[in-house]
Amino acid sequence: MYDWPEVHGAVDALWAAIYWRLRDAGIDAPEGVWRPDRPEDLWTHPDLLIGEMCGYQIVNELRGRVEVLGVLDRGVDGCEPGDYRSVLVCRDDDPAVGLEDFRDRTVAVNGHRSQSGYGALVHEVAPLAVDGRFFDSEVTTGSHRGSMRAVADGRADVAAIDEVSWRLGLDHEPVVDRLRIVAWTEPTPGVPLVTSWTNAGLRDRLNDAISTAVADLDVKVREPLHLYGYRPRPTSDYEVIVERLAAGNL
Repeated sequence: MYDWPEVHGAVDALWAAIYWRLRDAGIDAPEGVWRPDRPEDLWTHPDLLIGEMCGYQIVNELRGRVEVLGVLDRGVDGCEPGDYRSVLVCRDDDPAVGLEDFRDRTVAVNGHRSQSGYGALVHEVAPLAVDGRFFDSEVTTGSHRGSMRAVADGRADVAAIDEVSWRLGLDHEPVVDRLRIVAWTEPTPGVPLVTSWTNAGLRDRLNDAISTAVADLDVKVREPLHLYGYRPRPTSDYEVIVERLAAGNL
């Protein structure tokens, strides 16, 4: 989920570390990362061993088809280990001082199947909505990076950006120099690592391999991924996303 081109090498190194631990545990695993054009091709593959997936899919269309293993802890400020939140960003010259100042303006979302770019924002604007609506219009960008660019370019006024993606933007995306954080959303269980339900019996062995691999990673791999550790957690932790999406619309 955070596999930006600039960090492909670090992601490959992370997987290599996990691969060797899986091999030591007697689990057959691919040597390299599969990067399909459509993430859904990975998430729905019957042989999925380990993949990273937005929590929205866990409790919606892929409910029962995948099992949560745990979360790579990104050390997000204001969150428990393994949790994350979104930053609400606007242009740096926008006079807004809070979310309520964006009523009847344009919002950028990466997609309606995103917890951090859509679901978290729905939850935040629900108390401010009138007749079920808060924003005047919406621009769909397809990615958090696209949403940053849409706001910076003036195509939208505000967007909810997964804070880990925001950190990657600070590292690699020049348009963030024209943006600022105006608010933060409530913490939510972070983007989980999952396996196909057919591998549910391997859960403990997979988690042991991931935990050991992450603990032994070199700082040169951890730093570009903003990676601090690993937290096993149950699928049930993600039911909070269903509750928040029930709050309404944008």
